[in-house]
Amino acid sequence: MSEKSDEMTDREKEFEFFGMGIEEIENMLKKRVELQNVPATEVLIDWLELAQEQLEPKYKNVNHLINRVKYILTSGLVIDNLDKK
Repeated sequence: MSEKSDEMTDREKEFEFFGMGIEEIENMLKKRVELQNVPATEVLIDWLELAQEQLEPKYKNVNHLINRVKYILTSGLVIDNLDKK
């Protein structure tokens, strides 16, 4: 681990890794689920499709991985239960 990474707070690490804090990600997901009255998996798939649109063609393996995750999310193997958390 780099020295810079060791000096960062957990919150700074979240922003570096996710582009925002964990709490904000959870709130954004919950809000979209509520406002659009859709399952959380649908919102996650939307986020993945947005990421795919921004991928350059050279990232074919990343595209395949995203497609696998989208398949799992739509297959019924993952059950939405935000209210249970």
